[in-house]
Amino acid sequence: MSNRTTFQDGEKVPKSRMTPDFSKFNVCDSFCKSTTDSKPPGGDGEDCRRISRQQLEEISARLGERDFQIITSVQRYRYMMTSQLQRLHFTDAATPAAALRAASRTLKKLRELGLIDTLSRRIGGVRAGSGGLVWHITHAGERLIYLRTQTLTPTKRFFEPSPYFLAHTLAVAEVAVQLTEFCRDAKKLKLSVMQPEPECWRTYSEYGAVQSLKPDIFAITVSGQYEDRWFLEVDLDTESPSKIVAKCEKYHKYYRTGLEQQEAEVFPLTVWIVPTSDRKERLISHIRETFQHQPKLFAVITKDELEHLVRQGGDERTLC
Repeated sequence: MSNRTTFQDGEKVPKSRMTPDFSKFNVCDSFCKSTTDSKPPGGDGEDCRRISRQQLEEISARLGERDFQIITSVQRYRYMMTSQLQRLHFTDAATPAAALRAASRTLKKLRELGLIDTLSRRIGGVRAGSGGLVWHITHAGERLIYLRTQTLTPTKRFFEPSPYFLAHTLAVAEVAVQLTEFCRDAKKLKLSVMQPEPECWRTYSEYGAVQSLKPDIFAITVSGQYEDRWFLEVDLDTESPSKIVAKCEKYHKYYRTGLEQQEAEVFPLTVWIVPTSDRKERLISHIRETFQHQPKLFAVITKDELEHLVRQGGDERTLC
C-alpha cells in the first residue's frame, strides 16, 4: 500500500454509470454456443474446416488498430458483453446509442471473419438486444493475435461455461471496464497497468513447494508523483467467509516472502469487491478477527465504492 495523498475532501466523485448487476445473475440459466447461425470457420469447436495462415495474414492486413484491440480484449478477459466492449473501445461516438451501433457493426464483422463468436444466450434476455451478447475468442482469433504479436498465449478451447463461471468472468471484466472509464475521465488519475488473470498471477515458494496466488486483476494507478498498486478480487457472495479467509491467508504468505516489495517497495492493497453491504460487513468482521495482529492488507468494498477508493483513498473503516 502506498502513502498517496488523496484529493480534496470536497471534490465530488462522478456517479457511476449504469452497469450490469452481476450479483443478481441467474445461476440457473444455461449457456451454450449458438449452432443456428451460419459462421465462417474459426477453429476448434466452431467448424471442421480451418483458416490457413495465408488467410489469417490477409485478414490481419484488413483490420484496423481498434479491431485488433477488441480481439485482444476478448481474448484477455475470456468473455465480454457488447456493451462492455463499446464502453472500452468506442468512446468517440456522439451518443451512447451511436457507440453501441458502431460496436455492434464492428463485432459482427469480426464474427463473420471467424475471429470471435457469441454465446447463444444474452445477458438480460432478448430485451437486452445486441448490448447483451456475450463474446469469446475463437482459435483463429488467438492465432491472429500470435501472428501480430509473436507472443504465445495459452490456447483456450471453447467450452460451455457454467453459469457461475460466466457470471464471475463478466463481473471481473466489468470491474476492469469501470476502472478504465473513471481513470480515463479523471484529470489527475492515470491507469498505467491493467492485468487480468492469468497475467496477474504470482508464484512463491512455501517449504520448497511452488504456490500460486491468483488475483482476478492487478492494476496500477498513478496520481501525480504517487503510484498505487491493487490486487482486485471480485466476490459474488457464493463462497463461505472461511474460503475468503483462506485466500487472504495466501496473500499474507505471499506478503511475507517480500517478492512484491523487492520490485516496487510496497505491497498492493488487496480489494475485495462484494455485491452488498451485508456481505461487506461480514467479510470485514471475519478478516479482522483472523488477522487482528497482522498488517492490514485488505479492503472490502461494494462495487459502487471502487471509484471513491481509487480516486480519494476510500474509507479507513473498510481496511482489515
